[in-house]
Amino acid sequence: MSGKRSIAPALAAMALSAGASAQDAVPEAPSSMVLSGRCQYSDRVARFRHETALILCDTVSISREQGAATIDFAQRSWGSMARFSGDMAGDRMTVSRVTLRNGASFAATGTCETFRTNRALSTVSCLARAGSRSWAANFLRSRL
Repeated sequence: MSGKRSIAPALAAMALSAGASAQDAVPEAPSSMVLSGRCQYSDRVARFRHETALILCDTVSISREQGAATIDFAQRSWGSMARFSGDMAGDRMTVSRVTLRNGASFAATGTCETFRTNRALSTVSCLARAGSRSWAANFLRSRL
């Protein structure tokens, strides 16, 4: 990410404007879940696509075990597009690793957050960086 501008505030604002609220938090999620929806980015976030890879997805799976978690953004027809792994407390994960579709894995720093609407998980947003590479995923659960 370059200079004074950053994708993080734009991604957070987009997640919150999608109707998600951190105040709707509930106790720790089940150990594993898969949700259908899609990765979606506002124009404000999309303008960072030259410096941050925006992950495409139509499902997200979240696996939790004893404080550790993996959030996997996938396309049904292609499989995993990117996996963010790290330590999770409540609705926030500190990212320590990103693994891409091609199997490349990077030690990374960043965060993932889950947001809820009416106590149901509605949005999953991740932003991570490894060296000069950055990845973002913003999953919105289908309302059907």
